[in-house]
Amino acid sequence: MTTIKYDDSSLRFSSLNCHGFTLIELVIVLAIFSILFHLAAPTFQNIGANSRMTTQINTMVASFNYAKSEAVKRHHNVVICPNDDGSCARQPHWHNGWLMFIDENFDREIDQDEEIIYVEAAKENIEIISSRYRRRVVFRNQGTSAGSNGSYIFCDQRGNSKARAIVLSNTGRARIANKQLDGKDWRCNR
Repeated sequence: MTTIKYDDSSLRFSSLNCHGFTLIELVIVLAIFSILFHLAAPTFQNIGANSRMTTQINTMVASFNYAKSEAVKRHHNVVICPNDDGSCARQPHWHNGWLMFIDENFDREIDQDEEIIYVEAAKENIEIISSRYRRRVVFRNQGTSAGSNGSYIFCDQRGNSKARAIVLSNTGRARIANKQLDGKDWRCNR
């Protein structure tokens, strides 16, 4: 049997070997972190707002592209309109979401027998209003959107300086614009 000898001399502590923070040092470090956090917070909020707006814009561009491809594929008009509890809204406020449907009778309204092929839900803190108060986007079987051209302006709490828009041409091409053609900011509060 082996016996283990225990020497307690190695357990002695010297005040020279102990390291730590004093209360004053800890308060100073916390104050510095607090100042840095308050300086960085607006930047993080701006990054979050940019991300939300970019996501919403990309979703609407994808909806336009999907509607265009469905119109060509099905050889029929496809309509996108602002959502008002399952029907097309009377106002051009797209921030409540939108519907996409096959317009069998070419009346630009959802009828009982017409197929709704896509519904986008509302997003918080982003307002979307179309220029010229467009309440419908109609993609024809050639993929064009003649008569539906316009700008779809995205705004949030930051106002005109951060507003962006999707510009939809008569050919059905959607592009994203940070400014109007004359270099001015998009107008949020119409």
